Amino acid sequence: MKKYAKGELVKIILSTLLAVGVITVAVVAPNVFQVFKYFKPKNAYERKRIKQSITRLEQRKFIRKDRKSRDGYFILTYAGKIRAMRYQIETMKIPRQNKWDGKWRIVMFDIPEEKKMIRRAINHSLKKIGCVQYQKSVFITPFLCKKEIDFVGGCFGVRHNMRLILAENIEIENNFKKTFNL
Repeated sequence: MKKYAKGELVKIILSTLLAVGVITVAVVAPNVFQVFKYFKPKNAYERKRIKQSITRLEQRKFIRKDRKSRDGYFILTYAGKIRAMRYQIETMKIPRQNKWDGKWRIVMFDIPEEKKMIRRAINHSLKKIGCVQYQKSVFITPFLCKKEIDFVGGCFGVRHNMRLILAENIEIENNFKKTFNL
């Protein structure tokens, strides 16, 4: 097992649960987590670290044991799903098209003042996935991005406060063409 930075093990466990759906405690060998196959621990210390991470995730209510299962399944809670989705935003990028269709995608959002932390997170996330700020709550990209915008908005629960507009012309278009290397 490689060395993991602080929080990286938790990120991987949550992302794995988001993708796979469940982590199980093996019936044949109690206290041996199936998640070990994703990490390949070499010794008892590494197995202990993984178990501790899972215990902490359970304490923080990001995962819970499935009561229906006698085999010890762990599943994501709603809070865990949101956290795992936010981790996915860190690596998400809007894919670049081979040939630009000449249209701009404008992403606008109007998030109430009482949700200003979410507004900041949306700002950061849109920049992270490859949008460029046009105005304060307006971002732009020349590439198809509906799926990514839906994901970001859904992740923070504010998709209904976001609008995606398709435009053929924008002011200062040449500046943005340079920014996006078009």
